[in-house]
Amino acid sequence: MQTLRPELFDLLFSKSSRSTSQQSRITSHRGLRALSYPYLRALILIDAKALLDCLAIALDDGSARFAQAASQIHTLGSYDVEYETDNMMIEVVSPAEDEQVVDKELLPDRQDLVNIISSIIMSDSLVGSSSYHYGPRKQMTLLSIKAKHFFLDFLAKYLQLGVITAPKYLTGEVFIRLCNKKGASENDILALLQALPRSSYELEEVLYTVERVQMTRGALFLHKVGVTKSLDRDDMADKCQHHFNRSIDCYLNDKEEDVKKGVFGYARKECAGGNVSMLRSVVLKRLPELVKLDAVHAAHLVGEIFIEEIDMILSSLQRIESGRVEYSFIHAIISGDLSKQDSVVAQELLANLTVDHHHSYLLLMTTFQPEIVYQYLSSNENYRLNDALKLCQDRKITDASAYLLERMGDVSGALKLMLETLDTRMITLKNIIQHSIKSNNHHSSRSKVQSNVHQNETSQKEIVRIKQILSAVLDLCERNKNDHLTLDNERGPLLWFHVLDRLVNAKTLLSISKNTTELLSVELSTVLSELLLMTMQRMISNVSLFDLMHKITKDHAGSDLGEFREMLVSMLKTYSSELDVCSRAVDVMYYDIRCMAYEKKKLKVQGSFVQECPKDTPRQSFLDINPDGQYEVKSPRSVVHDSHIFSANNQAATHKSAVSLLKQRRMSNRYQSRSGKRRRGGGTNINLMTSSECQFSPGGVDMNDSFGRQVGALSEAQNVGGL
Repeated sequence: MQTLRPELFDLLFSKSSRSTSQQSRITSHRGLRALSYPYLRALILIDAKALLDCLAIALDDGSARFAQAASQIHTLGSYDVEYETDNMMIEVVSPAEDEQVVDKELLPDRQDLVNIISSIIMSDSLVGSSSYHYGPRKQMTLLSIKAKHFFLDFLAKYLQLGVITAPKYLTGEVFIRLCNKKGASENDILALLQALPRSSYELEEVLYTVERVQMTRGALFLHKVGVTKSLDRDDMADKCQHHFNRSIDCYLNDKEEDVKKGVFGYARKECAGGNVSMLRSVVLKRLPELVKLDAVHAAHLVGEIFIEEIDMILSSLQRIESGRVEYSFIHAIISGDLSKQDSVVAQELLANLTVDHHHSYLLLMTTFQPEIVYQYLSSNENYRLNDALKLCQDRKITDASAYLLERMGDVSGALKLMLETLDTRMITLKNIIQHSIKSNNHHSSRSKVQSNVHQNETSQKEIVRIKQILSAVLDLCERNKNDHLTLDNERGPLLWFHVLDRLVNAKTLLSISKNTTELLSVELSTVLSELLLMTMQRMISNVSLFDLMHKITKDHAGSDLGEFREMLVSMLKTYSSELDVCSRAVDVMYYDIRCMAYEKKKLKVQGSFVQECPKDTPRQSFLDINPDGQYEVKSPRSVVHDSHIFSANNQAATHKSAVSLLKQRRMSNRYQSRSGKRRRGGGTNINLMTSSECQFSPGGVDMNDSFGRQVGALSEAQNVGGL
């Protein structure tokens, strides 16, 4: 194989036919033999794809050795030199025979091989002017076109691998083939663009080819190249702006969301330099589109690059889509979404927002998101109080209006306004449910299901609004439980009780009869129970349990406590469970203390006995201690054979020695005067020996001998009433 393959290459790439006889030499100038590289032309006519696949086997073989490229720059293989020849045919110059190194295993240079094939396939005709000898002209044209396609696919592979080079015109043909090829993907285009040097193709021509088939990522790569090439040239400022603007288009037109958001990083990178004012102007013009793509990233971009132009930017966004773009941009800054991404930039942007900006934001919020106006007002103070109140009253945003009334000192008016709105919302909910029930009785089965879904969504939205208003009411009660005069100039939980009474009396307002089974009454009762539960949960942490129970039992003394019965039972059960848990915890704690005290006493006794063991006891001996305090030292042999117990005299001696040592240690802590009198104060001394030590003491311990109390044993109370 190593010698046959070079011989085969030598034959196939022969420039002229090789004749073996005189007659053959005479007739060799006819047909294909009269053309250059006749053997290659013949194989290309038979099957160009098979020929190129076989050539690829040799080029991809890692064991194959190829000759080095000639030192001179070949016209076809140069990225930097262009050429023009008749019918795109070129003369490929091979090294002289005397310059060739004799190596039977060496294959020709890969670049030379590709150049030769290119000179044949990329010409106007594979067989020149004598094509009529080999078939109809149309058939030869189709063969030529197919051969070009196969060769361009072959060339794209090795250009990407960096094995060969090609002139710019041929590289452009490769891109045209890749873009128009069936099943072509943008990844193939990108891979080739990233592998080729910037000077290996005509930017505008390849860009036109790629954009024509709407391959946005390939176009994005090329536009970035255009920005880089023209950025530092003053005479190409317009072209630089064009490429940068088209780069933003490519990002925004991409199908994947993550790729789209890459525009922010690219714009930040390109606009971070010094001589980029022309690029910044492009970003400012495209800012509304960037805000609609992602308001948080757009605000971050403005905070890093255009912080000094924030007022101009907000002014330019005012009239776009009725102010929705401006609202999205400011909301990203004020709501805290930007702080999660970059707290420093968020703080800097907030510092540059004026009161007028905040008022514009509030105005837009009442239009696009009125449900969050209360939350914004309660967590911010950067607005004019009177203007905000007037705006909320005009837009009929009750919870926000009540909060502003409260801030202005009218707590009673605020509570009254919200409770009236709560009643109105409850009546609206009743009408929605009632309408839903009536419509279900008149519709067919299919339309009935659709109506149920719609009405259920409508009622759920209304329930959410009711709970939102009640939450604002409870917030007001919580804020004013101690700081402000409540209704009727009384302090205490009267605000809470007023809300509670309003919810209890809601059944009368909604005409809900007791023990009713109607669907409407059941639905409304369920909602009222949820509202009462919300109120009770907030009241428990703000109103004393005694006041709450007194209020409920007083108002419902002659009834079965109505809706409160279930909640009161639940509260009492919870309280009982908490008491039980605490009691069990105390029992476990005391049990652990007793176990620890027992272990401590056991270790102290064992340690004393071990310390007083005879000195001549073998190291391998065992000390066996009984629960009653008796012990014996056993050797390994005695343990096995159950023999040799220490004598009683040795036990008693060791036992007495251990107790004496403990007694001396305890007695050393007694403080006596030099004259032998008792401690100052005249009281009795405390025996520091434990009860167990006293039990093991030989002959016992005389408790009358200056010992008043034992450690670990309870005695009668002493110094009752004393300090």
